[in-house]
Amino acid sequence: MFPNKNVIPVVTASDENYAPYLSVMLCSLLDHVSKDVSLNIYVIDDEISESSKEKLEETVQNNSKQATIQYLTVDGQIYEDFLVSDHITTTAYYRISLPKILKKYEYQKVLYIDADTLILDDVAKLYQADLQGKTIGAVIDPGQTKALERLGIDSEDYYFNSGVMVIDIERWNDNKITEKTIDFLKNHSDKIIYHDQDALNAVLYEDWASLHPRWNMQTSLIFDRHPAPTKQYEQTYKEGNATPAIVHFTGHDKPWNTLEDHPYQDEYMNLLKASIFEKAVNA
Repeated sequence: MFPNKNVIPVVTASDENYAPYLSVMLCSLLDHVSKDVSLNIYVIDDEISESSKEKLEETVQNNSKQATIQYLTVDGQIYEDFLVSDHITTTAYYRISLPKILKKYEYQKVLYIDADTLILDDVAKLYQADLQGKTIGAVIDPGQTKALERLGIDSEDYYFNSGVMVIDIERWNDNKITEKTIDFLKNHSDKIIYHDQDALNAVLYEDWASLHPRWNMQTSLIFDRHPAPTKQYEQTYKEGNATPAIVHFTGHDKPWNTLEDHPYQDEYMNLLKASIFEKAVNA
């Protein structure tokens, strides 16, 4: 028995430190979703406390009667030796395992959305994206368009950002993408700079459908830091800035720390200040 077509699975990942920021993502997600759509939200749980889980569940309940939230666990030992940084923890690698974990639910597709995002449009539109027979749909990473060469891949394809993905679960699992990605991380650690994203690109090159940039308006796109690789991309970059659907606060600078002059920072911080997490701190 397959899930109702009006049920959309959305997966994200968080540890305890990111739980307040995840609550902002969830609030903005639920605030924009169609009333006739139910969301099954799955959080890949990297030791989130019971207290924070209760707050996240309350966030979902307060913002929607059509959404559920549950937690998934990943064998973290698989990823514990891989590269991390000041803003990318081991949690980021866990998304590599999610299609295998979700196989039992018999979803055709799943949305993966990073926790450090602000959602401004209905993700049902994103879920309906045509993957053109590819394993995932994703948005180009403007600062790494030609990074496949660095990864030892001989291809003219562009490099995508893995913070927002539409994933064909069956195709991913049939093609053993999880296993291949882990193998690349183990065997080519000298080439890895951008963590799991590098490995996913090395495995999924020429097997991803390019989504409109408005669905993953990374900080570098918002600030127009990198030239578009083609005239068509130049146009879609402009369209994305005019009507962003998902604002993704990529890089070290986040709204809650050192980010400056970002046009969506105030909107984000207002949601954070209104969150259950902030209210609990100030109670």
